[in-house]
Amino acid sequence: MRILIITTYYPPDTAIAAVRPYMFAKYLKQYGHDVTVLRSGEFFNDCENFFENIPGVQVISYLGENSPAEVFARGEWEKPSTQPKSRIGFLPEKVRKPIARFYHRIMQPRELARHMMRRNQCLEKQKAALDQLKSQGNSFDIVFSTFGEIENIFAGQYAAKIFDCKLVQDFRDSAARSPFLRRRWLKKLQKIQREAVSQADAVTAVSSGLLSELTLGVKSNFPEMVLHNGYEPIANTMPACNDSPEAGLFAICYTGLLYAGMSDFSPLLQALSTLKEQGKIDLSKVRIHYAGPDFNRLQMAAAQFQLTEIVVDHGYVSRTEAARLQATADIFTVLSWNTESSQGILTGKFYEGIRAGKPILSIISGNVPHSELDLLNQKYQYGFCYEICRNKEQFHQLCDYLEKAYREKMELGSVAYVPDPALQSDFRYDTLAKKLESLCIDLMQEKQPPQQA
Repeated sequence: MRILIITTYYPPDTAIAAVRPYMFAKYLKQYGHDVTVLRSGEFFNDCENFFENIPGVQVISYLGENSPAEVFARGEWEKPSTQPKSRIGFLPEKVRKPIARFYHRIMQPRELARHMMRRNQCLEKQKAALDQLKSQGNSFDIVFSTFGEIENIFAGQYAAKIFDCKLVQDFRDSAARSPFLRRRWLKKLQKIQREAVSQADAVTAVSSGLLSELTLGVKSNFPEMVLHNGYEPIANTMPACNDSPEAGLFAICYTGLLYAGMSDFSPLLQALSTLKEQGKIDLSKVRIHYAGPDFNRLQMAAAQFQLTEIVVDHGYVSRTEAARLQATADIFTVLSWNTESSQGILTGKFYEGIRAGKPILSIISGNVPHSELDLLNQKYQYGFCYEICRNKEQFHQLCDYLEKAYREKMELGSVAYVPDPALQSDFRYDTLAKKLESLCIDLMQEKQPPQQA
């Protein structure tokens, strides 16, 4: 098959959204297919030579030869010396947050209009790149367009039309899911999303909850598939890591962003404080390791429980260093949420936890019980899933789970961990790419004209 992958983010971009299209391109190529990637060439935040170029895969940056990715590939990239700072950054967070919310609410129409103008500009560049591919005699059987930015939806539809091929519309996130959007914008995005789903030949999504949201009220007989994000075994992506958890210390780690109002570390901190008061753990032997840009938020939460002395800040680190930090932990933490307007959230940290081979502690904020992470834990027994909306029944279970893990580390030197073996295999990208390949083959067979008698 000849497959075109349309994406905004792609290595050397370090955005988590860059991993999914790269891995599918890698394995579909290994499985014998002709793969072309149309990426933006821009960086979400930073860049790193974490993933190697895939031999035989043509990668095109539609923003041109002077896009950051192309400049980086030529060895001419110079990282900005300073990051932009907020003009109210000097204020305490409890004062800064309401001011920021008010500002963004007032400025939202202008910001959204500017954002959509930028996305439309990108779409025109995508179309120009696709037209050039067409004029050069390229043809494709499948377009796999992954939503991360809105223009990919329209570019996928355009590509499927000019190449007369099947369109798989992939969703890593919902296009119409934000508690901060005004109703007019939300309805506009919901309409775009419904039309994207109805016009696709197949729809894939990273979770069951998201797929249900996408297909609700859409009348069509297209194939639909949960195609999770996944992980790549450490041996396949980075030098071998011989680090192991530090003896005599019970280490909990979290790497990544702490989304304000969504990621809540406080249940873990409260449970540790409770265990300390009950004399069941010695806090001098407990560490919470954090790597990311939001340490101040974590430290403020820890201060409420007098636990600042056990929180260790590693700052913003590379993917390789983050993986090494994860390898030295006893418990891997995942923070997510499950609300009426936002269900089926599976952050990239969950898959990193699987790759690390450590017990995963998921903490879910929001008011809707039985999140996707809770259902996955029931199926795979990956560790423990605590949902804040079920605090009355689950808090003592969280304390028991942490106490048991702490005692195992102190008495046995490690925390016992025996998940369902399928946890490792089901979420590997080579397995997921096989699912995608099977879907594409089925679509191709639908397109074949009937055999003459």
